Amino acid sequence: MEGEEVCGIVAYVGPRRGAELTTLLVGGLSRVEYRGYDSAGVAWTGDGSHPIMVVKCQGKIADLEEGLEGIENRLSGAAIGHTRWATHGDPNETNAHPHRSCRRHVAVVHNGIIENEDLIRRALRDRGHVLQSETDSELLAHLIGEFLNGDPLEAVRTALETVQGDFALAVIFRDYPDRVIFARRESPLCIGVGDGEYWVASDPASFMEHTRKIIDIGEDQLGVISASADPVIVDFGNVPVTAKIEEIDWDIEEAEKDGYEHFMLKEICRQPASLTDSMRGRLLPEGGVHLGGLLDHRDVLQDMQYCVLPAAGTSLFASMVGEILIEEIVGVPAVARNAAELANRQHLVFPRNTVFWAASQSGGTADTLSAIRRAQALGHRVFGLCNVVGSPVSRETDGGVHLHAGPEIGVASTKAFTSQVLLFQLICLYIRRLRGQEDLPWMGRYLEEMRRIPKLAAGVVAQSDLIRSLAERFYQGYPSFYFLGRGILYPVAMEGALKLKEISYLHAEGYPMAEMKHGPIALIDERFPTVVLVPQGDDHYEKIVANIREIKARKGIVIAVASQGDDRIAEIVDEVIYVPRVTYYLLPILYVIPLQLFAYHMAVLRGCNVDQPRNLAKSVTVS
Repeated sequence: MEGEEVCGIVAYVGPRRGAELTTLLVGGLSRVEYRGYDSAGVAWTGDGSHPIMVVKCQGKIADLEEGLEGIENRLSGAAIGHTRWATHGDPNETNAHPHRSCRRHVAVVHNGIIENEDLIRRALRDRGHVLQSETDSELLAHLIGEFLNGDPLEAVRTALETVQGDFALAVIFRDYPDRVIFARRESPLCIGVGDGEYWVASDPASFMEHTRKIIDIGEDQLGVISASADPVIVDFGNVPVTAKIEEIDWDIEEAEKDGYEHFMLKEICRQPASLTDSMRGRLLPEGGVHLGGLLDHRDVLQDMQYCVLPAAGTSLFASMVGEILIEEIVGVPAVARNAAELANRQHLVFPRNTVFWAASQSGGTADTLSAIRRAQALGHRVFGLCNVVGSPVSRETDGGVHLHAGPEIGVASTKAFTSQVLLFQLICLYIRRLRGQEDLPWMGRYLEEMRRIPKLAAGVVAQSDLIRSLAERFYQGYPSFYFLGRGILYPVAMEGALKLKEISYLHAEGYPMAEMKHGPIALIDERFPTVVLVPQGDDHYEKIVANIREIKARKGIVIAVASQGDDRIAEIVDEVIYVPRVTYYLLPILYVIPLQLFAYHMAVLRGCNVDQPRNLAKSVTVS
């Protein structure tokens, strides 16, 4: 992999000019700065009588605003903007987007990766092109400029025929100052439809302040927006595509902090509401489950003999919970797999009637999409669990379930995890009844507690101040942590360790409880705390207690997350956080919330950028 670019794209055509256009572009980029970025820039065509103007900078959007001061009145025509998160080439002004052709006739913003970059770069240099940056994205501007001969849409289509890889891009032309050409393959892109004005963006949050009308741009499609005509969309064979306008059903206020210090804290605290939204209309009063995205696939689910759950990051740990749920509730063998490793295996052999369940918050995770395509190429049915309607996962899978958790802005995923775990449970109950399996004696209590889980989660969230006090003890002088869980709480321990790592930059590892004595315990001392998940009523409770005593015998500090009413555990450990007692399968939802809050408060106390942790992006849209 030679080069890759990911982050935010916004483009506009319409009547706005000057300071109004500046505000629109900067505001659109600000809406997606939560994704993480290191540079930003904008370009505009003017009236077509001068070269395309570009202003870009290393640093934050506020720095870009400073660079636009004094020239705002010059902004007009078609305009494009970009925030860049560098994975190839230094994060500097030269490598920032937009990129222009050497003759300044074409400017491009691009997300994705050009896999044949070296070949194209050599060919362009051989033909006399002078390249300014280290990025693969600049190559697109030069390629498109070469093919421009009276039809900018055809120039983009022809140029992209020579490109291998994935992309979402927006292009403007000096000689066509009233239009933006766009194209996408794998990377997300959509159109915002206003009154005599249009946007193209990688995230609808960029234009939601101005319009809720959206057109999803499909895989391997390109087209043009202009202020004087309806959008035109074609496929790469130049066959017209009918544009379908839809309404965005969530509020822009949901993408604001709403009085919270950080998006992440808001999203942790909103989990009672997101769990309610994920369950609404699906868990029926009589105990049945309605999942509209699976209704047309009853035969597949009835004949299902094996399940594979490909995912990445937090979604992988939710899928590990899903693996246990499928095996124990449905009675079908299942395995959660790292999506990238699964997609890259040379030989994959699965039983007949294997079904894949692909979980992704954004629905645009490249590794998960690769695993989906690999499974489909092998002839397997694939269903998705994602949070973004119209995302690549929701489009490319055969069916599935949307999380309805609302927009998740913080880079570190929180409410998506609990919604994924809840929906895996609903899926399992749905399939169990579809297959004619009888209810087990404990299922009545299980369903009742599931209905109450949002209220129970609210009680855990209310302990935020208590958990902050705990973080105040540990945020300095303790560079490493273990997180231990058993059974269905082992994936939660992994998720707790991930949260602490990604936002507080502390070393943390999650392990199965019993694995502690097989090596990791060698590191335990008085400066190496262990967070232990201890559900009372667990068949292995005494073994968990024995594991804790082994840690304590080596001067280790133990922080327990335990069931309310478990006074015994408080006598054994150093610190304890209590959560309500619930049925075994619901434990992950309640036990993960204290770990999210602990990681959050640790990061804040350490002065870390919670919503935009270093080196991370919200949606990893390249492999």
